[in-house]
Amino acid sequence: MGTIQTYNAAFFGYVQNMFLEIQKDLGTEKALEFTRRTLETGLKNAYDGMGFERGDVEDFRRVLTERDNSVGLRVEFPLVKDDEVVYQFLDDPFPILGVHADRPEPEQMDGTYMLFKVDYLLGDGWEYDTTSHLWRGDDRTEHVITRK
Repeated sequence: MGTIQTYNAAFFGYVQNMFLEIQKDLGTEKALEFTRRTLETGLKNAYDGMGFERGDVEDFRRVLTERDNSVGLRVEFPLVKDDEVVYQFLDDPFPILGVHADRPEPEQMDGTYMLFKVDYLLGDGWEYDTTSHLWRGDDRTEHVITRK
């Protein structure tokens, strides 16, 4: 399983520790909600600063590749078409949670950022399905994003 580059390990470690502390005190749903809101705020600011055309699949690829790489995550896009995008993570942004005994389901944790990425950058009319996941022992996490 790939791990994030060390220059952003502290950030991802903080998010994971924050999640675990909120989960311990308030439960998994509250921890997921707080993580989602926190990540959305940071991602929105980053994406807005990069400039993009909403709904443009090539811009989707560009923005996510640049942003993810800048925080130490290796990603690939083996397929980018007008109505389908395959987005793969080669690194796990949350490796502590991936092995934690009381972890959320992979789709729950990914939902804290994937729903926003798809909705904000591509717009209404898109959905995604997780077809493989590092937490399940796969060699990558893969999201297949399609136009509804």
